Amino acid sequence: MAPEASEWHVAVMEALGPDLANKVNRCSLEGGTITVVAESSAWAARMRFALAELEPIAAATPGFKGLVVRVRPRRAAASKP
Repeated sequence: MAPEASEWHVAVMEALGPDLANKVNRCSLEGGTITVVAESSAWAARMRFALAELEPIAAATPGFKGLVVRVRPRRAAASKP
C-alpha cells in the first residue's frame, strides 16, 4: 500500500470508529476517490453518516475527488441440480 493510500485508510478507519471499521470489507484510494466497501446496506448507511464529517476535511486536500461507500456484492447461491 502506498504511503498516501495508507494515510487515507487510517483516516477513514479512525472516522468510522472500531465498531464500523470492523464491518469494512475493503478501503481503497484510486484517482483521488476513496471507496469503502461495507458488508451490508445497513452498515453502508451507517458508514455514510459517519464519514460525512470526514468529507469536508478531505475536500480541502489537493487531489481529493470524492468519497464513495458501496455494498459488497452478495455471492450467488449455488444452484442445486
